[in-house]
Amino acid sequence: MRNTVKATCTLLLLLSQILICSAQLPDGFKTVPVNKRVKDFTPDSINLSSPLDYYLSRAWVRSTGKVRYWADISTSKFQFDPAAPDEQVSEDLRNYILDENIESIVSYRDTAAAILTHSEGDDFILLNFCWIEEGKWVNGGQWMAMDSAEAESILRTQLPVNYGNLPRIARIKSMPEDPRPFTAFLSGIEASPEEFLLEMLGTHKLVINGEYHRRKVSWDMLKRLIRLPGFPEKTGRIFMELPSWCQPKMDAFMESDTLNTGTILEIFREEQPNGWWDRGEFEFICDVWRLNRSLPAGKRIRIVLADYQIPYSKITDRKDARSLENRNTHMADVIEETVRTSSDGRNSLFLVGCAHAYKSRQSGIASAASGQAEVPTAGAQLTDRLGTENVFTVFQHVLPGDNTGNNKAPIRGGMFDRAFKADGNRPVGFRLAGSPFGDEPFDGIYEIKYNASTGTYADNFDGYLFLHPIADEPQAEPLTEIFTDRFVEEIKRRASVLGTGHIPALWFGRKAQDLTREYIIGVLQEE
Repeated sequence: MRNTVKATCTLLLLLSQILICSAQLPDGFKTVPVNKRVKDFTPDSINLSSPLDYYLSRAWVRSTGKVRYWADISTSKFQFDPAAPDEQVSEDLRNYILDENIESIVSYRDTAAAILTHSEGDDFILLNFCWIEEGKWVNGGQWMAMDSAEAESILRTQLPVNYGNLPRIARIKSMPEDPRPFTAFLSGIEASPEEFLLEMLGTHKLVINGEYHRRKVSWDMLKRLIRLPGFPEKTGRIFMELPSWCQPKMDAFMESDTLNTGTILEIFREEQPNGWWDRGEFEFICDVWRLNRSLPAGKRIRIVLADYQIPYSKITDRKDARSLENRNTHMADVIEETVRTSSDGRNSLFLVGCAHAYKSRQSGIASAASGQAEVPTAGAQLTDRLGTENVFTVFQHVLPGDNTGNNKAPIRGGMFDRAFKADGNRPVGFRLAGSPFGDEPFDGIYEIKYNASTGTYADNFDGYLFLHPIADEPQAEPLTEIFTDRFVEEIKRRASVLGTGHIPALWFGRKAQDLTREYIIGVLQEE
């Protein structure tokens, strides 16, 4: 009885907080109190004519397990399988969905809205976003607020953002139909990707190669680049997205007369809590070492580690595990300082994930220090610091998705792929400015794809590389050598310190304490 009274009081308090929050919202906002449970409306079909109707449709899909309808009720931003089979829904989950209380609906300019809901026993408010696409209210995802102040802050900021992004969503959905401008442009391109990068290294202080990680074709191209005649004359430094605090180890490796690959494995074990298993990157570093053996001392190339990473092997409590610096700013600081103070007049190459390389003036992704907001990418910051004319950024043709590997969709609906195929799938590199490719809205990074401030391909990158047709791209082999029994025990220790050992998604699909070397290698080889 006492628990029931407590839950009821919590619900009433949340409701009063929500209404207070909504009453304080500025012009353009509208609040409609509801205060009814989902089951009071007995949802039994799909109706997307209002925010409430959308939310009841969502509840019907969830409670019946008819997951194929997610595609019908959701924004075009999300990828759902319209042929997905029905799923079994337990009675407990079904009751939880139907017992959810719809507190109120807050809308902005009658076009973007949030349905505020709460379930008995939960101490948070769910903000269920929706907006109008092609005349229908559709699912825009969920956020969580722990109290009224946080809910108000989210609503004030996010609803206008959602509203402002609607033209961008429509623009992304409108795909190019005529391939001729693209194929005509490609017919005049002769440079291979590595030849193009070498040309840019001859005229820019810094060339940033924005990649999707662990691609064999990318590292194979970079291996060809460093073997090109003229590369050592033009390039004195290669910056890499590896922990900068390991620079002494990298220097020792590069200066050694023997190829001590164990040192590189040690560095890779410090990149991310569970290590870095990119074999192509490992082989590339070894190839740079070999190249240096053939060069006079004054022409040797230095590898500089630029990334900020927590020193995972040294953490002993959660305080040690806090991120103290923004990764984008840290990389920009390391690179700017190195370029400005180096007595080597040759130019530099920066190999980094494309989400750290785009130039459009908007926030980076998953790089902020603990408790701080995101800042522009390393590419944008370096362009500001070193000058637009000195920094050249490149994007590689991929099948893009989000940072978790989901929401994959071909670039511009596959038009780029069709153009490269019509051109014989030749590996090429070219400038984006003034090209039909550059004029298209940028959709190569999911997290910024639908932002109104993102702009075109040419707004985000200076060059474009086509390496290989996506449909039959050779798969990378994981660097399984980093996973010794000793390192697996270290992974378990890190998970315990971080307090995330119970989350299988972070530890190769198992709880951290259940990991073994054989299991990890098997998972990676299967992928």
